Amino acid sequence: MTPPPRFSWIEMLGLFVVIGLAATLRAGYLHLAADDGRADPALVVQGDGELPPLPSDAELRGRRPPTEFDNLVHNLTSDARWFGSLAPLAIREETTAHVAPGYYWLVARVAELTATPDAAVRWLQCGLGVTTVVCLYLFARRAFASARVAWLAGVLAAIHPFWIINGAELADGTVATFLLAAALALGARGSQTGDPFASLLFGLTLAAAATVRAALLVFALIALLWFLYQCKRIRYGWFNAILVVLGFANGVAPWALRNWRVFEEPVPIVTSTYLHLWIGNHPGADGGPKDEAGLRQALAPERLTQLLDEPNQARRYAGLANDVLAEVQQDPAATVTRRCLAGAKFLVGDQWFRRQQMSEDRSGANRLVTTAPDWLTANVETALHGAMLLLLSLGLLGWRWTYAWRKQAWPATLAFLWIPVPYLLGHAETLSGPRLPWDAPLICFSAYALACVFPSVAHNAELD
Repeated sequence: MTPPPRFSWIEMLGLFVVIGLAATLRAGYLHLAADDGRADPALVVQGDGELPPLPSDAELRGRRPPTEFDNLVHNLTSDARWFGSLAPLAIREETTAHVAPGYYWLVARVAELTATPDAAVRWLQCGLGVTTVVCLYLFARRAFASARVAWLAGVLAAIHPFWIINGAELADGTVATFLLAAALALGARGSQTGDPFASLLFGLTLAAAATVRAALLVFALIALLWFLYQCKRIRYGWFNAILVVLGFANGVAPWALRNWRVFEEPVPIVTSTYLHLWIGNHPGADGGPKDEAGLRQALAPERLTQLLDEPNQARRYAGLANDVLAEVQQDPAATVTRRCLAGAKFLVGDQWFRRQQMSEDRSGANRLVTTAPDWLTANVETALHGAMLLLLSLGLLGWRWTYAWRKQAWPATLAFLWIPVPYLLGHAETLSGPRLPWDAPLICFSAYALACVFPSVAHNAELD
């Protein structure tokens, strides 16, 4: 195994340049497009889920916030401090686990510490975006034993337009991407050096990623098993194995125990697994999301009544498992077609198939938004489409060329292969939210492909 090169003063200067570039672009975007973080940005690449209309019996309880995000954060910061909302296929607000709690808990804690929580969260995400760039720099440097690949990965991550725009949104994309990048860096370091602290942090980071975005649980479990296998090659690897398991278990266990107490069912992260599988596999599915009205219209009246009458959220959504299985068995050809649609929409978003756009301009919405500069709105789609085309072409090429580095680069390979799986089996979203963390391994592979133009990198790979 080729060890990473020692840091030189030129490398340190290059790293500071990358950090400065990432910080300048993100802070500048917050200043121009979000009024220094105080207002909603006009441009979004992830978006937020709109809260479905309240049923008549719930309307009497008062007006609720306009989005599910606001609903959950409001309840977490209220005197009751409960994680509840008007969940899909529910007739009233209820204690919920249909979404992962991590991001909402983070925003609620920030809201308790400052009088301007939206601005504080956006600036926190700005800092996490810069840290994401550093993590990918360190991972690429260790995985490919090349300062050139690391610098290219850092530059690509710093200028990635999806991440810059997403940093101004009140959505989980930036935090989930940071946790994935940190997991890549810690996993590479722990598996190569046997550093016990890195092993513990790797387990905690995987748990945090799963509790921020439930779809990352599949990758987290696979990465955990990979790390345990690597521990047999490390001196005192049994100790590192214990630490990584403890880190992951301690990160997930509190929420899993809460779900067991509330729903009397084994629910590691979310109750809505079968709900999302059904959204992606019912007869009218097209690979994209469904709002509350669409969910109810897609169900037969008797079936809808049965689900609405089930007070236990975990059992309500689990009841859709038979519906999913019946549809797959009845029409396997359509099921395969829906999986292809889900995969395509995972890459570009559902809106791209309707408007050929990867972003949404909300400057005309009935909300306080900052009007983006004309030059930004005129060029944003060019930048987003160009970045997507560059990452897909170079990323796939670089992934193939990294074969000689497969052991060192396995964390990125696992992320590349397993992050899309839950969306391929279920459904994508309106915009690019599901894909944002997946861009991290693509950036690393793209950096390697670019660096292979130089013979010193291309021929320095050490075969296993």
